[in-house]
Amino acid sequence: MSESNTGSSTSSELSVSRRCNSREDGSDIQNQQHSIYTSLRQDIPSTQQSISDSTLANSISHNEKAYPNWSAEAPIPCHEIHDIFLNYERKFGFQHDNTRNMYDHLLTMLNSRSARMSTQLALWTLHADYIGGEHANYRKWYFAAHLDLDDRRTPKSSPTGQLLEEAKREWKERMENMTDHERISHLALYLLIWGEAATLRYTPELLCFLFYIAEGYRESYNQGSPPPSFLDDIISPLYQYVRDQTYQTIRGHYVRREKDHHEIIGYDDINQFFWDKGAVSNLRLKSNTLFKDIPKEKRYLLLGEIDWNRAFKKTFYEARSWFHIVSNFSRIWIIHAASFWYYMAASVDFIYLERKKRSGVADGLIDLPVKLSVVGLGGLVAVLLMIISTLIEFKYLRVSVQTSSILITRLLVLLFLAACHVACSVYIIKYDQASTLALILSSCQLGVGAIISIVMAIIPSASLFHHHNSSRHLTCKTFTANFPEMTGDDRFLSVLLWICVFSCKFLETYFFLALSFRDALSVTTLMQLNNCSADPLLGRWLCSVMPVLTTILMFSVELVLFFLDTYLWFVIWNTVFSVSQAMRLGISIMTSWKQLFAKLPNNMFSKITATKDFVSVQLRRMACSQMWNAIIISINLQSLLYQVHVDQDDQGQTIRELQAPPIFDPALSVDMEEYFPKHSEAERRLSFFAQSLSTEFPLPCSVKHMPTFTVFTPHYSEKMLLSLREIIREEDTTTRVTLLEYLKKLHPAEWNNFVKDTMFIAEETQVPTKPSEKDDLPFYCIGFKSAAPEYTLRTRVWASLRAQTLYRTINGFMNYSRALKILHRIENPELNMKPTKENEDGNNNTEDIHEDNEDQDTDQKRETETLLDAISHEKFRFLVAMQRYAQFNQEEAENCEFLLTEYPHLQIAYIDQELDREGHIVYYSVLIDGHCDLLPNNKRSPKYRIRLPGNPILGDGKSDNQNHALIFYRGEYLQLVDANQDNYLEECLKIRSIFSEFEQDNILSLDQVYALYSTAKEAKHEPANTAPVAIVGAREYIFSENVGMLGDVAAGKEQTFGTLTQRIMAKTGGRLHYGHPDFLNAVFMTTRGGVSKAQRGLHLNEDIYAGMNALLRGGRIKHTEYLQCGKGRDLGFCSILNFTTKIGTGMGEQLLSREYYYLGTQLPLDRFLTFYYGHPGFHMNNIMIIFAVQVFLLCMTLVGTMAAGLPHCTGTNCFDVRPVYEWLKRCILSIFMVFFIAFLPLFLQELTEKGTCRSILRLIKQFLSLSPLFEVFVTQIYANSVLSNLSFGGARYIATGRGFATSRLPFSVLYSRFAHPSIYFGARTVFMLFFVSLALWIPHLIYFWATVASLLISPFVFNPHQFVLMDFIYDYREFLGWLTRAFVALFLTRELHHDATNRAWWTGRWKSSQVGNLAAREYICKIVEMSLFTTDFILGHLILFALFPFTLIPSVDRIHSLILFWLRPSKQIRPSVLPTKERRRRRNIVLIYFPFFIFILFSFAALIILPPTLAPKMPIQYRNLVKNF
Repeated sequence: MSESNTGSSTSSELSVSRRCNSREDGSDIQNQQHSIYTSLRQDIPSTQQSISDSTLANSISHNEKAYPNWSAEAPIPCHEIHDIFLNYERKFGFQHDNTRNMYDHLLTMLNSRSARMSTQLALWTLHADYIGGEHANYRKWYFAAHLDLDDRRTPKSSPTGQLLEEAKREWKERMENMTDHERISHLALYLLIWGEAATLRYTPELLCFLFYIAEGYRESYNQGSPPPSFLDDIISPLYQYVRDQTYQTIRGHYVRREKDHHEIIGYDDINQFFWDKGAVSNLRLKSNTLFKDIPKEKRYLLLGEIDWNRAFKKTFYEARSWFHIVSNFSRIWIIHAASFWYYMAASVDFIYLERKKRSGVADGLIDLPVKLSVVGLGGLVAVLLMIISTLIEFKYLRVSVQTSSILITRLLVLLFLAACHVACSVYIIKYDQASTLALILSSCQLGVGAIISIVMAIIPSASLFHHHNSSRHLTCKTFTANFPEMTGDDRFLSVLLWICVFSCKFLETYFFLALSFRDALSVTTLMQLNNCSADPLLGRWLCSVMPVLTTILMFSVELVLFFLDTYLWFVIWNTVFSVSQAMRLGISIMTSWKQLFAKLPNNMFSKITATKDFVSVQLRRMACSQMWNAIIISINLQSLLYQVHVDQDDQGQTIRELQAPPIFDPALSVDMEEYFPKHSEAERRLSFFAQSLSTEFPLPCSVKHMPTFTVFTPHYSEKMLLSLREIIREEDTTTRVTLLEYLKKLHPAEWNNFVKDTMFIAEETQVPTKPSEKDDLPFYCIGFKSAAPEYTLRTRVWASLRAQTLYRTINGFMNYSRALKILHRIENPELNMKPTKENEDGNNNTEDIHEDNEDQDTDQKRETETLLDAISHEKFRFLVAMQRYAQFNQEEAENCEFLLTEYPHLQIAYIDQELDREGHIVYYSVLIDGHCDLLPNNKRSPKYRIRLPGNPILGDGKSDNQNHALIFYRGEYLQLVDANQDNYLEECLKIRSIFSEFEQDNILSLDQVYALYSTAKEAKHEPANTAPVAIVGAREYIFSENVGMLGDVAAGKEQTFGTLTQRIMAKTGGRLHYGHPDFLNAVFMTTRGGVSKAQRGLHLNEDIYAGMNALLRGGRIKHTEYLQCGKGRDLGFCSILNFTTKIGTGMGEQLLSREYYYLGTQLPLDRFLTFYYGHPGFHMNNIMIIFAVQVFLLCMTLVGTMAAGLPHCTGTNCFDVRPVYEWLKRCILSIFMVFFIAFLPLFLQELTEKGTCRSILRLIKQFLSLSPLFEVFVTQIYANSVLSNLSFGGARYIATGRGFATSRLPFSVLYSRFAHPSIYFGARTVFMLFFVSLALWIPHLIYFWATVASLLISPFVFNPHQFVLMDFIYDYREFLGWLTRAFVALFLTRELHHDATNRAWWTGRWKSSQVGNLAAREYICKIVEMSLFTTDFILGHLILFALFPFTLIPSVDRIHSLILFWLRPSKQIRPSVLPTKERRRRRNIVLIYFPFFIFILFSFAALIILPPTLAPKMPIQYRNLVKNF
């Protein structure tokens, strides 16, 4: 994060300064902090005034110049398209602003496509993508739901297949014979429906149904009936139905219903209703008339009369249960459980084989048929798991004749297979153990069982015992199993990955775990305890059963480790494959940096510019120099600029020669440090730029021919621009540093440059005086000396560009506009020409020529800038979904106004509301930009204001915010960006190659547009046969990686997942959509439900559902390595864990979702395994790690009990500990490896891209900063989040906050936040571990002690300034106050508001109290509450006692800050500066509570030390009494 925005920030800061220099009055910062925006509201320059959007603010535009590519030779002129829209507005009752918006939307799309193909082909392909093409969602719905035909799974030879082929041919002929006017009409009607559908955009097949009905009405000539209002009569009833599922009206306010997902008919249930032809045909009006009986041309008029309450039912029950994991991922359990059975049954045969005499008969009498039969029961294990999975599916699927018949058929076959297994084993074990027939039967049972296990592992459960081409399926395959086919190489790589994983797993399991387990198990299973002493309560039973319990726990540990091994090997091989892929692409440090930079000029020209016809070397060099100099200026490294060298030849003529920077000369033997600081941001950016251009990627088209795209960012309450108060004042009394001071220490070189620039600007505007260090001190302290707005704003901008703010995001991604201008200027060299007056008319008057040339040059520059601005705005839009804009406070509103003034083309969509005449709130989706007129209330006049059926925020917020603003995007592609991201100019130059990844730039002939699969395959027309690309991902650079240990760990996780993991997951078909910074095929995604899903709670992680939806519906998902965007990550302990909790609870909701059911039961095995271990498998691995720790400690407790009470020997009544100890050591090592494998991906990625030294250094820094403790704690938080959500729910959006974590949190806050998720669990574990350590100490237990310690003390270890003694004692006071407050609060229950329970508890008068019939319940509650209070009192004090010694270490706070913040001792954060009164108050608190703390400490010590010391001196009667208890 050191220099990432130097250049972009420099240009922004300078532009701000120029704008603000006109205002210099004022000295009071507080009074004039918001007045800076007044000086910014000046006239927009002419270069910006000339550019306006294609639609006016009050009327629809017929200006064909707004769509230059479509206007030339368009099959349907703009004015005719305009008439079509106006006609549909009147006929269907659409809103006027919706009409205007969708008109511009359609024309922009047609204009974008017409830039690279003919206008007719642009219209045909767009119509094919929306309506009539092979991959159009409407066509898929029409065939699947309307015609009840599946065009991918119906055999052509069958009667249905022949019918399907005929229907496809008729469809193709109809599409091709359609007039262009009809195509425009289809597109206009669909977009108008989509634009006004509001939250129903989440239900794409419902929109298809509405379009189908509206199309019937469009073709009719109904002139007598008045048109309904589309919003009020059609959309509003459906919206109200959706809203009423989750909200109810109480006293005029909408309150969320207390209903879980399985009781709510959500968007997906409504949408799936329209997959079923029979269900749609049964639609009825409120008058009980069948909707299908109404004539086609009149159905649209009666859509508002449909009884939707009677129509919709649940189609999938998202009941909160662990059974979802069993049914969704049955193949995972079958693979592991069956394999584990085969391993154990073959390895520990001494458990079950019958011997005639246990002692004295030779091993040669072992019966082989029995062993084969028992081992063969692994097939029965697989069958039983599938039976359980099938029974669970009855619970979650809506029972119908079709689903029941499929599931019952599968269940009967499975029961038959299970019965055969049981019959064989019973016969062999009970009746015939040694005959030839028994041997044959057992061999067959083993072989058939293995085959059954393999078949059930490979074949998805949805296709098990069910014909693939059958017309009956559990779900509609068109929308739930339309997976895109993988290429041969990718499929081979996917299969090879899992062959490597399971080969290593099975070999390692056999040699590392199974063999050692056999010896340990033989000790516990063959042990016989005959001389057990009797227990007063349980007698000898507990002693005799202990070996059995130990054996069961040992099997459990082994089974859990068997599951964990798979994830371990997946991480290893996934990393190896990903690194190999990176090296194959050329993304590694193995390439010399000198060679990279030597090839960079040629690579820049050949791979970034689209102009290849430059013959002149000078022109090629000019092109490279323009790009390179722009990049270098943005990074502020003037020493690397292309320079113009002026010289004279022999004849005295001036020669200007463009000289390349020395970094491009490989002959110079210099180090990289001579060009830019070592390990700086400049080095990282330029190195990646040079390296990325050395890889292969699609060549770009010209700027003129490139498609239009939109960057889309949701915003709620994220910081737009830091205020002066936030920058120069501490957050609170515990912060010890201001934000500006912290940023100056993180970016010292940038701050010095900023101060120099500010001083230079100040000198230009002030009277020169004799400089002095004292006068310059304010500049170095706060960045300005005068409180004038132009100076304070510069400091705010500087700080905002180095924090995670919306301004940083907008400033970074607006580099797209700058990049397009540079590229267009390069591709059109005539824009750089300077015609002179002398050249035109031969005028020899030098002075006149000079003046005329200056005027002409100025005019030409203005015209050129106008043209470039028009081109960039035509190709690129930036849309911010600023949900709260209408409710902004003054500071937020002025910050937003500053953004609009700084970036006039920035578009902001927000939700507005007003009261109608009846007092009801009316909601609107509104769009504004910097060109809109400023109103008297300091708001902007809307460009579009589209009324909504109600409040659009029905879910968790973000997805609904995206959805309401989605109608304002423009172009063919979307890039989704969060408000904590950044972009760089050099990366923006490569944007055109990204669009080639969507494979839509191949020019087709008209007869290929609507081509069928069969036709395309016969004619080898690849474009028609290839699944469309839905999502293209890009790399992420986490610019917060060096902001302390926690920031670096969070950045490392995000970096490895966003780059290393997704690189190989995209190749193996398992990558989904994760929000940022993915590029989306806009038509594909918007016709399939949008960019996210929005059912409250269930779709908490909204982004990933768009990826699953795309995968289920046939969209390909790719990942690119040559482009990266910046991203910020959480920096503090609590904010990181809030994000972890959000992800964990979101995963708990995903496990309940129907998408996981569809993917888990229908994906091919290799893609299923990649999907599982790349997504839910990570969380299941965390759960199993924590479970393994608990079970293993419990197992060691029993082993320690026997080891402490029995002699160590072999034979009866003794315990052979040696093999058991060896097994324990191996298990501890396995758990250790599973924990620390998390560091491998980051290490290898750093090793590949940055070298050995830097990768080892980063790993050492993390280890020395105690990051392993943090990793263990995060694992527990992940596991607890998933478990609690699956059991109790409660998933919600958590605002993590991504500010700099320099503030100290009180002990009581941290304890209360993490007590339930981790501290209680750690306390329970530490007591077991303490006993185990005393009973059977082995050095390996040190790792477990570190693990348990991390669960208890991590929140406090990673709390800034935790070990300052005065603050520590102040914390103790707060902790005691928290205990007493909580203690009192627990006594007050919800039902009893008069302290009745409290009084009854302390007086003991329950009968005469006001508790009444609740006495028994309240009594139990009080016992529980008192127990919790006691637990918190004791446990909190024990943790404080453990932390206290560290506060006595000299300079401990400096050492601790060095660990957390990674700041050198010379840059340590200063001590806290408090007012005298506050210091005195704190000193008094310490004087009172420090002695009290010491007294409590000695009291606890006495309670622990004195009883065992004084016990021997007690009377014998007392000791016997204690012993009996």
